[in-house]
Amino acid sequence: MNTGRTAPGPGQEAYDPISDRTGVVQAIHATAELLFDHKTTGSRVAFLRPARGGVEWTADAATLRFPTEVKRRP
Repeated sequence: MNTGRTAPGPGQEAYDPISDRTGVVQAIHATAELLFDHKTTGSRVAFLRPARGGVEWTADAATLRFPTEVKRRP
């Protein structure tokens, strides 16, 4: 389904709803290019890092959203 929205790309801030964290996208790769167990259901894996440094993580690139699209929970 094409919603007309674009997903964040390398260098952009992104919200990962699975981990409930926001970070900067470092790279996005096809799962076929990876040599580790990426544990995502999508065909692309995003590598993110916290904006102020810290531990990097991977996420399903298809689920990433721009932080402005995310409604904060009360």
